[in-house]
Amino acid sequence: MRLRALLESERLGLRLLWGGEELDRPVRGVMTTDLRDPSRYLRGDELVLTGLAWWRGGADAEPFVRVLVAAGVAGLAAGTAEFGSVPDELTTACARHRLPLFAVAEEVGFADLTEHVVRRVSTERAGDLAAVVERHRRLMAAGPAGGGPQAVLDLLGSDLDLPAWLLTATGRAVADSGAGPLPAEVGAELAARRLAGA
Repeated sequence: MRLRALLESERLGLRLLWGGEELDRPVRGVMTTDLRDPSRYLRGDELVLTGLAWWRGGADAEPFVRVLVAAGVAGLAAGTAEFGSVPDELTTACARHRLPLFAVAEEVGFADLTEHVVRRVSTERAGDLAAVVERHRRLMAAGPAGGGPQAVLDLLGSDLDLPAWLLTATGRAVADSGAGPLPAEVGAELAARRLAGA
């Protein structure tokens, strides 16, 4: 899912504080933390939820945001229950480091927000898996009994938009994925590598 999808549901109670130009970032998970340095628990592309229990003052914003950015998170959603609003210093630090920041309304539970993100990400992953299974089925059907190498190359070109060529040992292209002719110098280089055993 993309960050912008978080703003499509009014029931989530999210308000964008900074990062309107960064909303196409992918979100692959969600993590709730009130640690000052949650880096060891982050893998990248998460939406990080925080209740701001780590906040003691304005100087805390910069190091916290730097840790999140270094970990490659997609965005930060800060709860407003603790302070009534998201501290300005946190908004400034997020803007400085180009980290999208959302305010979570006090009446919205992090569990609801987490469930929403997990459901969306899981649905997308299931769709991706179904596409992979279908592609595998078509590749197997396109094998020797189903159309030979050209059928496989056609599938690579149409489904994956990958340029591919079937070459002879001398580097001459005998089939392609619709990518057009293989540049002669590329064919010669590949043939030389093959003949050299590389």
